[in-house]
This record gives sequence, structure tokens and C-alpha cells, in this order.
Amino acid sequence: MAGVAAGLRVAQPVPAAQGTAPPALAPGDTAGRIRRAIDRNVPTVVTVVADLAPTAAAGVVVETTNLGSGVVIAESGVVITNYHVIAGAATIWVVLQNGERRPAVLLADDSPFHDLAILRVPGGGLRAAPLGDSDALQLGEPVIVISSGLVTFANQVKVGVVSATHLDFPRPGIILEDMLQTDAAVNHGDSGGALLNLDGEVVGLVTTVVRSTPSGQNVEGVALVHSMSSMRAVIDAVIATGVNPRPRLGIERLGTQHTPVDANRPPAGFRGGGGALVTGVAAGSPALAAGIADGDVITAVNGQPVGGDAPFVNLLGAAPRGRDVRLAVVRDGRERQVVVSPRVIAAVPAGAR
Repeated sequence: MAGVAAGLRVAQPVPAAQGTAPPALAPGDTAGRIRRAIDRNVPTVVTVVADLAPTAAAGVVVETTNLGSGVVIAESGVVITNYHVIAGAATIWVVLQNGERRPAVLLADDSPFHDLAILRVPGGGLRAAPLGDSDALQLGEPVIVISSGLVTFANQVKVGVVSATHLDFPRPGIILEDMLQTDAAVNHGDSGGALLNLDGEVVGLVTTVVRSTPSGQNVEGVALVHSMSSMRAVIDAVIATGVNPRPRLGIERLGTQHTPVDANRPPAGFRGGGGALVTGVAAGSPALAAGIADGDVITAVNGQPVGGDAPFVNLLGAAPRGRDVRLAVVRDGRERQVVVSPRVIAAVPAGAR
């Protein structure tokens, strides 16, 4: 699928007449408010195209492209999307609703605490979506999803209601915190799309769809969305400074820097219960400076045991900002206490080259 964005052709939105104010809506005209919110925000949603670094297997070079959605939040060229859409990208592009293709670079991300990446594209001719207050949402309130279409790549619209607010949803190695749930249809390619309230404000970033319960029972109509209120401080800080102010250790990224300990296949010499197995320590990171190495198992953060109800990521996210973190580390069957001083780490470079 590499290079797929080059051939995208999408429908052009019909511009409103110059100087014409939108017609007044009758009280209680929910359908009218939905249409107005859609008309206002369809041009703010983009397709995100992430070309991953080529890999070689059995002498064959494999090129892979991820496709997702994004939302323009500043006319200067700031776009938010899901981190999993652009993770590992060598080049990133966005395709506007009118079919124009622009290069993008990664400004910052908040993974794994939020599945959030903030991109920069060349400004000019962009429409930005307004950000809203997700804490004001009520159960049953109508909401709108605008995302990049899976088949045509033209933006598409789905409507549902708020099914849950302030939801903590467990996944392997992490508990997604302060999520919104909606029954609006969400599928592949919708990741990073906008969840709108009836005022046309972005109140969430579409993140994932749940297809089954932990016990394997099929479910329908369960889509999870990062609430804007939980992400807003990070977004505002990155726009203002270009950097995510969250201090990091360099071992918090789930899947690439650590994985949950598998009780059925524990690391050699580890006889404990829960923990996080270190698999990749970031170069130049505080964790590396503190002596943490691949193969170490983190069993506690500031005295709180790591486990299914308290994953390593969530314990780090709850740790007091600006203070050292005390980790219980098991190596070669021996436990020791390691003090790490978190600091701000710039995003891994990615984007157009």
C-alpha cells in the first residue's frame, strides 16, 4: 500500500456563499445542529498516510503504509491523530479534503499515556476545528464522528450517542483512562478522527473499537475515544512550546520498551507475580543513566506493585510530576531499588525527509 496517497481523489466540498450567514435554527432542531456541525468540520478532517521504514525478510524488501485520520486544530498547520497511526513512520503525509497532499512531521506525542500524536504540516488554506469541553457531555447526547473514508478516502460521517463518560478500559499492559464511549460506527481508518458535539466542537479523538469482551464474547457498538479534557493540557503545551512537557524515563512505551510479564512464561530467574519486562531502553534516557537494562523486570513503582489492576504505564502516569521515581527492579533473581529522575524527552524524529 506504499504510496497510496499519491492517487487519492476525493470529492470537493461545496463552499458556502461569501458573506452569507448560516440560517437560524429552530429550538430543538437537533438534525439542523448535526448538519451544521458536519458542514463546519468536514474540511478540518484529513487522511494521515504513514510510510513505515522498509523491512527485509528472506531477501525481500517489504514496504508498509498505515492509513488513518487526523484533525486540523490550528490554521498554522497543527494536526492531531492517534500515535499508533504514525508509530515507526519514516515519512508522514496528510491528504486534505480537497485532495491536496502535504508533508507532515511529528511535533510530539503522549504515548503510551494517550494514543495521541501531534503533527505539523505547512499552513495556508486550512480550516481548524474548534476544541470543546468533553466534561460537559451527558449520557445519551448525540455526537458525530468525522473520519477519513476507508474505501473512497473522502471524509465520511457517522452519528451516535454518548454511551459512557470517564471510562477506564483495561487492555493488555495498560488501562485506558478517562475515555468516552460511543455507539457511532467506528472501523479501520477512523483512528484519529474527530468526535464532535452538537456545537461542532471536537470533544474527543477516535481511538479504538471493541469487538469482543475479555472473555471472547462478541460485542457491537462499542467505540472508545480519548476525551479532549484529558488531552487538552498536552495539546496546548505542544502548540505553545513545540514540546510535550511530560517527563519520561525512557522505558514506558508499551510494546517497544517494555511488555507485561507473562505469568505462564516468566523471564528466566523471575519468580514473582506481576511486572514489566524491559525490552528496550531509550538511548540517553534517564532509565539508561540509572543502570536499567534490557531483561530487567520492574515489579513496583514508588512502592506500588505492578500488576493487572495497576499496569506499569498507569503507575508512571500517576507518579508525582517533577519528582524522582523509585523502581523495584529484579535482575538475575535479585531485587534492588533504583531511583530514576524523569525528564522531558523529545519525540522520536519522524516525518517527511
